Parts: sequence; structure tokens; C-alpha cells
Amino acid sequence: MDKRYRKAEKEEGKRRGQEEMVGFAIIVIIVSVILVFFLLFSLSSKPQTDSYQAESFLESALQYTSSCEINYQYLSVQNLILSCYNQQQCSDGEDSCSVLGDALNGLLNASWPIGQEFPTKGYRLDITSDSGSLLSIQQGNTTSTYRGAQQTIPQPGVSINIAFTAYS
Repeated sequence: MDKRYRKAEKEEGKRRGQEEMVGFAIIVIIVSVILVFFLLFSLSSKPQTDSYQAESFLESALQYTSSCEINYQYLSVQNLILSCYNQQQCSDGEDSCSVLGDALNGLLNASWPIGQEFPTKGYRLDITSDSGSLLSIQQGNTTSTYRGAQQTIPQPGVSINIAFTAYS
């Protein structure tokens, strides 16, 4: 009886060892899959952050108050775009499209400095309507790495689109 008991105990020990190894292998596989998903998620979320910077810039730039005054009110860049589309002049006689270009050039140069020592290597801003291009500003180099944003200013009968791209 001792021999049978020892033999059964030996076989039971081997079975437990095999079960523990299978359990350990399953845990390693589950942890590996979780790490792969975490890595993919962290790599794919970075461009969204960069595009968010471009979107924030574009939204802020549209709210910037320009030097163009019409009817005793200084116009925001968004309203200045509409004035340019309607070919209006500022109270001081200056063309609203030229004031728009100056205001946007100043904002772009201050917010997105370009050059080898800066992360931004170039940018492009286009303002278009159904009838064509209102303004296009491009400076620096275009690269394959970029972040961008678009915004539409809806108006009755026309849609004005603003597209901004910053190249890294």
C-alpha cells in the first residue's frame, strides 16, 4: 500500500506542476496583449495633441481684434474676413484684405516661429470661399510631418473656409 500511495502522490505532483506552468503561460500572454494595446494607444494619441494646438491657434486667431475699424467698432479677424469677402474698407480708408493679411502675418510669426532652431519648419494658411481664394499665407518649408486644423465661417449663401497647416 505504501508503494501505491507514493506512486499516486508522485503523479499528483506532476499534474500540479503542469497546471501551474499552463497558468503561468496564460498570465504572461494576457499581460503581453495588454502591453501591446497600451503601446498602440499611446502612439496613436500623439498626433491628436499636435492637431489640438493647431485648432486652438486657429480658434484664437479668429477672435483676435484687428486694427480695422468699421462703424466705430474694431473688427475681430473673423469679422475682418467677412469684410474682406464683401470688399469693404476700414474707416481710415485702408483695404480690409490688406489689414487681414497684416494681422494674420503678425499672429503667425509670433505664434509659430520657423527655422532650424524651432520645432516648426513652415506653415500655410488658406482662406477660401465659394468664389475663390481670399488670402493665402505660406512661409518656410513643407515637410511630411504636419498638424492642421480647419474652420468654416457660415454665411447666408456662402461658406468661407479657413485651413491652417504647421509643418514640423
